[in-house]
Amino acid sequence: MDLLLSTDRIVRYLRAMNAENMKEWKIELTYRVDFVRGMLEPLIFVFPYVLFAMALVGGRTSSVLEGLTGVSDGVTYTIIGYIFMGFLNTAVWGMGFALRKEQWYGTLESIFVAPVPRWVYVLGMALHSTVHQGIILFFQIAVVYVLFGVILHVQGVLPVLVFIGLMLFSLVGLGLMVSGLALIFKEGWIVSEVLYSLITIVTPIAYPLAVLPPLLQKISLTMPTTYAITGIRHFLIDETMGVGLWDSYSRLILIGVCWIVSGLLMFQVVDKKVRREGTLAEY
Repeated sequence: MDLLLSTDRIVRYLRAMNAENMKEWKIELTYRVDFVRGMLEPLIFVFPYVLFAMALVGGRTSSVLEGLTGVSDGVTYTIIGYIFMGFLNTAVWGMGFALRKEQWYGTLESIFVAPVPRWVYVLGMALHSTVHQGIILFFQIAVVYVLFGVILHVQGVLPVLVFIGLMLFSLVGLGLMVSGLALIFKEGWIVSEVLYSLITIVTPIAYPLAVLPPLLQKISLTMPTTYAITGIRHFLIDETMGVGLWDSYSRLILIGVCWIVSGLLMFQVVDKKVRREGTLAEY
Protein backbone atom coordinates (compact mmCIF):
# COMPACT_ATOMS: atom_id res chain seq x y z
CA MET A 1 0.00 0.00 0.00
CA ASP A 2 2.81 2.42 0.87
CA LEU A 3 4.51 1.54 -2.39
CA LEU A 4 1.34 2.31 -4.33
CA LEU A 5 0.94 5.60 -2.51
CA SER A 6 4.54 6.52 -3.26
CA THR A 7 4.11 5.59 -6.92
CA ASP A 8 0.92 7.63 -7.14
CA ARG A 9 2.67 10.62 -5.57
CA ILE A 10 5.56 10.37 -8.00
CA VAL A 11 3.15 10.21 -10.95
CA ARG A 12 1.38 13.35 -9.72
CA TYR A 13 4.69 15.14 -9.34
CA LEU A 14 5.76 14.17 -12.85
CA ARG A 15 2.41 15.35 -14.27
CA ALA A 16 2.81 18.69 -12.51
CA MET A 17 6.36 19.04 -13.84
CA ASN A 18 5.22 18.28 -17.38
CA ALA A 19 2.31 20.71 -17.06
CA GLU A 20 4.76 23.48 -16.13
CA ASN A 21 6.99 22.45 -19.02
CA MET A 22 4.16 22.52 -21.57
CA LYS A 23 2.83 25.82 -20.25
CA GLU A 24 6.22 27.48 -20.80
CA TRP A 25 6.46 26.07 -24.32
CA LYS A 26 3.03 27.46 -25.20
CA ILE A 27 4.00 30.89 -23.88
CA GLU A 28 7.38 30.93 -25.66
CA LEU A 29 6.00 29.75 -29.01
CA THR A 30 3.31 32.41 -28.84
CA TYR A 31 6.03 35.06 -29.10
CA ARG A 32 7.97 33.62 -32.05
CA VAL A 33 10.23 36.62 -32.62
CA ASP A 34 11.43 36.49 -29.02
CA PHE A 35 11.93 32.73 -29.35
CA VAL A 36 14.18 33.24 -32.38
CA ARG A 37 16.07 35.97 -30.50
CA GLY A 38 16.70 33.52 -27.69
CA MET A 39 18.17 31.04 -30.17
CA LEU A 40 20.55 33.59 -31.69
CA GLU A 41 21.50 35.61 -28.61
CA PRO A 42 24.09 33.16 -27.16
CA LEU A 43 25.96 33.13 -30.48
CA ILE A 44 25.97 36.93 -30.63
CA PHE A 45 27.49 37.05 -27.14
CA VAL A 46 30.31 34.60 -27.94
CA PHE A 47 31.40 36.11 -31.27
CA PRO A 48 33.14 39.18 -29.77
CA TYR A 49 35.21 36.93 -27.47
CA VAL A 50 36.23 34.71 -30.37
CA LEU A 51 37.16 37.61 -32.62
CA PHE A 52 39.05 39.36 -29.83
CA ALA A 53 41.02 36.20 -29.09
CA MET A 54 41.89 35.78 -32.78
CA ALA A 55 43.09 39.38 -32.92
CA LEU A 56 45.32 38.91 -29.85
CA VAL A 57 47.03 35.70 -30.98
CA GLY A 58 47.12 36.62 -34.66
CA GLY A 59 44.87 33.77 -35.77
CA ARG A 60 42.76 30.95 -34.40
CA THR A 61 45.65 28.83 -33.10
CA SER A 62 47.88 29.49 -30.10
CA SER A 63 51.00 27.60 -29.01
CA VAL A 64 50.57 28.92 -25.46
CA LEU A 65 47.04 27.53 -25.25
CA GLU A 66 48.28 24.23 -26.67
CA GLY A 67 50.97 24.03 -23.99
CA LEU A 68 48.40 24.57 -21.22
CA THR A 69 45.51 22.47 -22.52
CA GLY A 70 46.73 20.32 -25.41
CA VAL A 71 44.39 22.24 -27.76
CA SER A 72 45.82 24.83 -30.15
CA ASP A 73 42.55 25.93 -31.74
CA GLY A 74 41.43 28.83 -29.56
CA VAL A 75 38.22 29.36 -31.52
CA THR A 76 36.96 25.81 -31.00
CA TYR A 77 38.15 25.85 -27.37
CA THR A 78 36.19 29.02 -26.57
CA ILE A 79 33.05 28.17 -28.52
CA ILE A 80 32.66 24.73 -26.94
CA GLY A 81 33.06 26.23 -23.49
CA TYR A 82 30.44 28.91 -24.02
CA ILE A 83 27.94 26.67 -25.77
CA PHE A 84 27.82 24.06 -23.01
CA MET A 85 27.90 26.66 -20.24
CA GLY A 86 24.49 27.68 -21.53
CA PHE A 87 23.09 25.00 -19.23
CA LEU A 88 24.04 27.25 -16.32
CA ASN A 89 21.20 29.50 -17.48
CA THR A 90 18.75 26.71 -16.72
CA ALA A 91 19.69 26.98 -13.05
CA VAL A 92 20.22 30.66 -12.31
CA TRP A 93 17.62 32.08 -14.69
CA GLY A 94 15.12 29.36 -15.62
CA MET A 95 14.74 27.63 -12.27
CA GLY A 96 15.64 30.68 -10.21
CA PHE A 97 12.71 32.63 -11.62
CA ALA A 98 10.18 29.79 -11.69
CA LEU A 99 7.91 31.02 -8.88
CA ARG A 100 8.59 34.69 -9.53
CA LYS A 101 7.35 34.28 -13.11
CA GLU A 102 4.17 32.70 -11.75
CA GLN A 103 3.64 35.92 -9.82
CA TRP A 104 4.05 37.92 -13.03
CA TYR A 105 1.54 35.64 -14.78
CA GLY A 106 -0.94 35.99 -11.91
CA THR A 107 -0.97 32.23 -11.23
CA LEU A 108 1.03 32.12 -8.00
CA GLU A 109 -2.04 31.46 -5.84
CA SER A 110 -3.12 28.55 -8.04
CA ILE A 111 0.26 26.92 -7.62
CA PHE A 112 0.30 27.29 -3.85
CA VAL A 113 -3.07 25.58 -3.45
CA ALA A 114 -2.12 22.69 -5.75
CA PRO A 115 -1.55 19.34 -3.98
CA VAL A 116 2.17 19.17 -4.80
CA PRO A 117 5.22 20.83 -3.24
CA ARG A 118 6.39 24.15 -4.69
CA TRP A 119 9.77 22.71 -5.63
CA VAL A 120 8.01 20.41 -8.10
CA TYR A 121 7.14 23.45 -10.19
CA VAL A 122 10.73 24.62 -9.99
CA LEU A 123 11.80 21.24 -11.37
CA GLY A 124 9.17 21.59 -14.07
CA MET A 125 10.81 24.83 -15.12
CA ALA A 126 14.16 23.00 -15.01
CA LEU A 127 12.78 20.38 -17.40
CA HIS A 128 11.61 23.04 -19.81
CA SER A 129 14.83 25.04 -19.62
CA THR A 130 16.98 21.94 -20.14
CA VAL A 131 15.07 20.85 -23.25
CA HIS A 132 15.11 24.43 -24.54
CA GLN A 133 18.85 24.74 -23.98
CA GLY A 134 19.42 21.38 -25.65
CA ILE A 135 17.69 22.60 -28.80
CA ILE A 136 19.73 25.80 -28.73
CA LEU A 137 22.92 23.75 -28.27
CA PHE A 138 22.37 21.68 -31.43
CA PHE A 139 21.48 24.85 -33.37
CA GLN A 140 24.63 26.60 -32.17
CA ILE A 141 26.86 23.66 -33.06
CA ALA A 142 25.40 23.65 -36.58
CA VAL A 143 25.98 27.39 -36.99
CA VAL A 144 29.58 27.40 -35.71
CA TYR A 145 30.35 24.38 -37.90
CA VAL A 146 29.28 26.37 -40.95
CA LEU A 147 30.98 29.63 -39.91
CA PHE A 148 34.21 28.35 -38.33
CA GLY A 149 34.52 24.77 -39.51
CA VAL A 150 34.59 23.42 -35.96
CA ILE A 151 35.32 19.69 -36.01
CA LEU A 152 34.27 17.53 -33.06
CA HIS A 153 34.96 13.88 -32.21
CA VAL A 154 31.58 12.22 -32.64
CA GLN A 155 32.77 9.07 -30.85
CA GLY A 156 32.99 11.11 -27.65
CA VAL A 157 29.26 11.86 -27.51
CA LEU A 158 28.31 9.22 -24.91
CA PRO A 159 30.79 10.30 -22.18
CA VAL A 160 29.91 13.92 -22.99
CA LEU A 161 26.25 13.15 -22.25
CA VAL A 162 27.31 11.67 -18.90
CA PHE A 163 29.17 14.88 -18.05
CA ILE A 164 26.17 16.99 -19.08
CA GLY A 165 23.81 14.85 -16.99
CA LEU A 166 26.00 15.07 -13.88
CA MET A 167 26.45 18.81 -14.34
CA LEU A 168 22.69 19.30 -14.66
CA PHE A 169 22.17 17.22 -11.51
CA SER A 170 24.31 19.70 -9.59
CA LEU A 171 22.77 22.73 -11.26
CA VAL A 172 19.28 21.63 -10.18
CA GLY A 173 20.43 22.11 -6.60
CA LEU A 174 21.81 25.54 -7.49
CA GLY A 175 18.52 26.45 -9.14
CA LEU A 176 16.58 25.51 -6.00
CA MET A 177 18.89 27.75 -3.95
CA VAL A 178 18.44 30.67 -6.34
CA SER A 179 14.68 30.16 -6.43
CA GLY A 180 14.56 30.28 -2.63
CA LEU A 181 16.73 33.40 -2.47
CA ALA A 182 14.51 35.06 -5.06
CA LEU A 183 11.54 34.64 -2.74
CA ILE A 184 13.43 36.52 -0.01
CA PHE A 185 15.13 39.28 -2.00
CA LYS A 186 12.26 39.65 -4.52
CA GLU A 187 14.55 41.19 -7.15
CA GLY A 188 15.82 37.77 -8.04
CA TRP A 189 17.73 38.93 -11.10
CA ILE A 190 20.38 40.40 -8.78
CA VAL A 191 21.04 37.02 -7.17
CA SER A 192 21.04 35.28 -10.56
CA GLU A 193 23.39 37.82 -12.11
CA VAL A 194 25.89 37.63 -9.24
CA LEU A 195 25.98 33.83 -9.13
CA TYR A 196 26.11 33.48 -12.90
CA SER A 197 28.99 35.96 -13.18
CA LEU A 198 30.99 34.36 -10.36
CA ILE A 199 30.60 30.81 -11.68
CA THR A 200 31.43 31.96 -15.21
CA ILE A 201 34.63 33.64 -14.01
CA VAL A 202 36.01 30.60 -12.16
CA THR A 203 34.98 28.08 -14.82
CA PRO A 204 37.59 27.52 -17.57
CA ILE A 205 35.35 28.51 -20.45
CA ALA A 206 37.48 30.74 -22.69
CA TYR A 207 40.74 30.30 -20.79
CA PRO A 208 42.45 27.36 -19.05
CA LEU A 209 42.31 26.88 -15.30
CA ALA A 210 46.05 27.52 -15.02
CA VAL A 211 45.72 31.26 -15.78
CA LEU A 212 43.44 31.90 -12.78
CA PRO A 213 44.94 33.19 -9.50
CA PRO A 214 45.57 30.39 -6.96
CA LEU A 215 42.55 31.30 -4.81
CA LEU A 216 40.19 31.25 -7.80
CA GLN A 217 41.68 27.93 -8.92
CA LYS A 218 40.73 26.41 -5.57
CA ILE A 219 37.21 27.84 -5.84
CA SER A 220 36.96 26.55 -9.39
CA LEU A 221 37.63 23.00 -8.21
CA THR A 222 34.44 23.15 -6.11
CA MET A 223 32.30 23.95 -9.16
CA PRO A 224 30.64 21.18 -11.18
CA THR A 225 30.97 23.29 -14.32
CA THR A 226 34.78 23.07 -14.12
CA TYR A 227 34.85 19.28 -14.33
CA ALA A 228 32.01 19.10 -16.84
CA ILE A 229 33.36 21.67 -19.32
CA THR A 230 36.89 20.23 -19.12
CA GLY A 231 35.56 16.69 -19.58
CA ILE A 232 33.33 17.69 -22.50
CA ARG A 233 36.22 19.36 -24.29
CA HIS A 234 38.44 16.36 -23.53
CA PHE A 235 36.18 14.01 -25.46
CA LEU A 236 35.21 16.45 -28.22
CA ILE A 237 38.52 18.19 -28.96
CA ASP A 238 41.15 16.29 -26.92
CA GLU A 239 41.75 18.81 -24.14
CA THR A 240 44.08 17.52 -21.43
CA MET A 241 42.19 16.80 -18.21
CA GLY A 242 43.90 17.87 -15.01
CA VAL A 243 41.85 15.29 -13.12
CA GLY A 244 41.27 11.66 -14.06
CA LEU A 245 38.01 10.64 -15.74
CA TRP A 246 36.55 8.60 -12.88
CA ASP A 247 37.79 11.14 -10.38
CA SER A 248 35.90 13.82 -12.32
CA TYR A 249 32.75 11.71 -12.34
CA SER A 250 32.96 11.00 -8.60
CA ARG A 251 33.54 14.67 -7.77
CA LEU A 252 30.57 15.68 -9.91
CA ILE A 253 28.37 13.15 -8.11
CA LEU A 254 29.56 14.34 -4.69
CA ILE A 255 29.03 18.03 -5.57
CA GLY A 256 25.64 17.20 -7.06
CA VAL A 257 24.41 15.42 -3.93
CA CYS A 258 25.61 18.28 -1.72
CA TRP A 259 24.01 20.95 -3.90
CA ILE A 260 20.71 19.06 -4.26
CA VAL A 261 20.36 18.50 -0.51
CA SER A 262 21.37 22.11 0.24
CA GLY A 263 18.99 23.44 -2.41
CA LEU A 264 16.00 21.45 -1.14
CA LEU A 265 16.67 22.42 2.48
CA MET A 266 17.12 26.10 1.65
CA PHE A 267 14.01 26.19 -0.55
CA GLN A 268 11.82 24.55 2.10
CA VAL A 269 13.10 26.83 4.87
CA VAL A 270 12.55 29.95 2.77
CA ASP A 271 9.15 28.73 1.58
CA LYS A 272 7.94 28.33 5.18
CA LYS A 273 9.50 31.63 6.21
CA VAL A 274 7.85 33.82 3.53
CA ARG A 275 4.46 32.15 4.05
CA ARG A 276 4.69 32.57 7.83
CA GLU A 277 5.62 36.26 7.45
CA GLY A 278 3.04 36.87 4.73
CA THR A 279 5.61 38.32 2.32
CA LEU A 280 5.28 35.76 -0.47
CA ALA A 281 3.18 37.92 -2.78
CA GLU A 282 5.20 41.08 -2.17
CA TYR A 283 7.33 42.38 -5.01
